[in-house]
Amino acid sequence: MLTILIADDQREEREGIEFLIHELGFSLQIETAENGRKALEVLERQSIDILFTDVRMPIMDGLQLTMKALALQPELKVILFSGFAEFEYAKRAISLGVSDYLLKPINVEAFQTIMQKVMLQLTEQKQETIASRIIQGYVRKHVLFQLVNGLGIPTSMKDASLELPDHYQGMILLEFEKNFFENAEPEFEDFILSIVKGPVDYLNLNGCQSLLLFPNLQTSASCSSRELGMIIHDKILEKYRVNGYLAVHEEPTKPQELNAAVVQLDQLMEYRFFTPDHYLFDKTTVGYGSDELLPDLSDNDLIQQIKLNLKERDLFSLRANSDLLYQKYSKQVQFSQLYVKHMFATLYQEISSHAAPLSESEWRRGIETIYLSEELKEIHEIMITGIARLEQEHSNSEFLSRDIAAVKQYIEDHYGEDLSLELLAAKVHLSPHYLSSIFKKNTGCGLNKYIKNVRMNKARDMLEQTHLKVSDICYQVGFQNVSYFCQNYRDFFGQTPEKFRQFHPK
Repeated sequence: MLTILIADDQREEREGIEFLIHELGFSLQIETAENGRKALEVLERQSIDILFTDVRMPIMDGLQLTMKALALQPELKVILFSGFAEFEYAKRAISLGVSDYLLKPINVEAFQTIMQKVMLQLTEQKQETIASRIIQGYVRKHVLFQLVNGLGIPTSMKDASLELPDHYQGMILLEFEKNFFENAEPEFEDFILSIVKGPVDYLNLNGCQSLLLFPNLQTSASCSSRELGMIIHDKILEKYRVNGYLAVHEEPTKPQELNAAVVQLDQLMEYRFFTPDHYLFDKTTVGYGSDELLPDLSDNDLIQQIKLNLKERDLFSLRANSDLLYQKYSKQVQFSQLYVKHMFATLYQEISSHAAPLSESEWRRGIETIYLSEELKEIHEIMITGIARLEQEHSNSEFLSRDIAAVKQYIEDHYGEDLSLELLAAKVHLSPHYLSSIFKKNTGCGLNKYIKNVRMNKARDMLEQTHLKVSDICYQVGFQNVSYFCQNYRDFFGQTPEKFRQFHPK
């Protein structure tokens, strides 16, 4: 509803205008002021759409009020009214940006005409403003999506007024089980923003991940980012009956650095594989530095896990489980040094047996160094070196390249089907977690993101080369929700499928 402020020092005049507004059926919220100064106080504390003011008033006249009012609220529509004697005087108001002028006594038809005109102008103006903000929001999301994916700001949009912050002060990555966002209610973004209650940019990255970017994390919530993360988790669980996992990044990040920051968040999110009962991960999670995150596993269980990691070539899990063993014994003093050194020497031998053959002297030197170590962290560094050598060999492995190529080809051939990490891992006989890790490390792109990229590009080709309906294209490229598909296409290419087809006729 539009709001009108009536300023006149005579009560009967104010009441007469209020009566006309009600009598003529104008839907307006009405505020009144008995002089220019009182009117200015109203303008300083709330938004007003129409100022209806007398020219002659004590303390502050209508022209002075108009100048100050338009300085406060430039979009304000001002209607002056006065007696015939002030007509010439009041015409100066035209240069101030006054919308219209009425003579006293007010003619009802003239009043009705002017009010209808001004209210129509305001309505159209508000609609244009809303449309402009929506378009700017689409452009902003598209640019941020490009930055997050490491593609930079599109050349065509470098001159656009995006008003991106110099730095984002914090980021939260949300991750769910497969295709959560495609099946969630369409107002999920509004739901999340209602929890945050502050300046934030929201991006849906793929079917199971979304990203919150905070220009100022302190003003976005009256709590820490970890507390905010748990509030978000609990609210989602309450509404959608699913657990969301959150990775938190609190270091200042330039927009051009978003891609690297998201990679770090993805790496943090890897730890949900090891601690499925925890839902929030931040820099304290790395290395399992917190007692809270240490699973209760026996030494034998951990050694067996490490052997399985080596068999499945799951080097991320290998490093994490080795770190876990180190963290476990860095907090214990009841075990003898000889026992701990023997256990890590056995582990080093196991890792070395899966790497390129070492000479006997190299192998013995490593074992000897472990037994001569005076601190557990020295042994840990030896283990890290052995795992790093294994990682280097695997990154150059012909088998690794073959596996990744096979996964890419399967996605290319079956992009319209239900693709899951478990399915793709089974195709190349790897653990799902290891496939996710090596795919990201060797391509610079997570599997979900890669699948989305393939599907979006296939959709673009279909829009350009066929007459298929948008809904048919949606289903053919593996989406089940048309509105979600259109939203993703707009974020990815900066245009809805319909707009894209208009500008790219066959």
